[in-house]
Amino acid sequence: MIIDVYIDEDEMLNDLAVKFIKFACKEYGILPRKVSVEAHDLVGNNGMCFDEPDGKYTILIKDNRDLGHIFTTLAHEMIHVKQYMTQNLGALLDEHADLPYSDRWWEEEAFSDAIPLVEKFSKTIKPKY
Repeated sequence: MIIDVYIDEDEMLNDLAVKFIKFACKEYGILPRKVSVEAHDLVGNNGMCFDEPDGKYTILIKDNRDLGHIFTTLAHEMIHVKQYMTQNLGALLDEHADLPYSDRWWEEEAFSDAIPLVEKFSKTIKPKY
């Protein structure tokens, strides 16, 4: 799996995001070919996930946010990667484009499971003193 992350100029933050992506993939039993994450000046969204051909995924995260928001958003979007890979999210988006955002089960799952995923990951981090 190839992971490209550029959220911030801080390499430690980018490296931590790479570790989180590997953790999320292991938790969900998925192995995407490539995950790319970039910070962008998004309007109206905290994050977005795009599935691309050949098992590649691009995640955009709203820039200039605190660490908690960054990782909660990354978790939310990684749940969408899992949904694309295991629950055919792409077809669901096409079939239910008219469904209100708040009624989409895949968004409910991503919102409800994001914080617990970040909390579980945080327990694996070894502090460096």
